[in-house]
Amino acid sequence: MTAFKYGFFLAVSVSCQAVQAAPMQEAAPQAPAAQLSAQDERLIRIQARKDIVDEFISVCGKMYPAARDEMQKPHDAWVQAQKQDLDKAAIVMLTHTSREDAKLATRLLGEEHQKLQDWARNDLGMLPDAPPKASDCLNLANKLDMLPSYPQP
Repeated sequence: MTAFKYGFFLAVSVSCQAVQAAPMQEAAPQAPAAQLSAQDERLIRIQARKDIVDEFISVCGKMYPAARDEMQKPHDAWVQAQKQDLDKAAIVMLTHTSREDAKLATRLLGEEHQKLQDWARNDLGMLPDAPPKASDCLNLANKLDMLPSYPQP
């Protein structure tokens, strides 16, 4: 489970456990979520992007098993290039586990999903409402290094 998913899962799990442990009591006020720095938000966006791309490559690999290895190699290289930021993102997300943090993570994931859809449509010519063709999957995998980056704040 990726750190992003783990952090989100942990926030939801802790919230659910608190409700189950004392269903008849008023919920104690939750500490406000720590404000994310621009760097922390950047890292969370990079992790969200990785999770979305991972899922796309996984689906493509299931749809087109003959091309799986051809897609996986550039994907793995792209992930490796992001490793330092992804490692930092894991730490950031594990320290932000409140309900507000989970809401923020969900919002950032949605925004990143939209950005990737726009990139795939505008730069790669993929149709968002149609299932990807094998050529779409290969094209996306081979152009991951052309994704707009998130510069250091």
